[in-house]
Amino acid sequence: MNTPAVVLAAIFTLFALTGAIFDIRFRRIPNWLNAAFLVTGLVLVFVLSGWQDALMGLGHFAGALVAAMLIFALKLWGGGDAKFYAASAAWFPIQEALGLFVSIAMAGLIVAIVWLIIFKLSGRKVSKGEKVMPYGVAIAAGGILMMASNPALGLLPY
Repeated sequence: MNTPAVVLAAIFTLFALTGAIFDIRFRRIPNWLNAAFLVTGLVLVFVLSGWQDALMGLGHFAGALVAAMLIFALKLWGGGDAKFYAASAAWFPIQEALGLFVSIAMAGLIVAIVWLIIFKLSGRKVSKGEKVMPYGVAIAAGGILMMASNPALGLLPY
């Protein structure tokens, strides 16, 4: 295992789980958390990998923010989710944009199924305008999966 990769993955996971917990408990991901997630990611990538990787992370953040704001404009998720996704993207080079997006989408499908089962079993009805699912959980899970797939960690077989 590569120590810098482990440090990066551990700190990413801490931020991701914190965002997921906020989304579950309060149905919002605070701006301060998203800002800290973004800045910490860019600084750590710069320190551990150099300015070129940090620049690729910044590019990934910018592209993810545009895509996420379009998803927000379509009312498919909240503004906190959009910022959370973009902040998580900063931790990955732009070449991994599709992989991160697919990981989050797959996690979103699983979270949606679980969330619907919970609603069905509880007998609750979803009222109009109610946020049904905390998508920050899917963003966190997909990001953690992408981080775990880093070959430097050696966690997943190839």
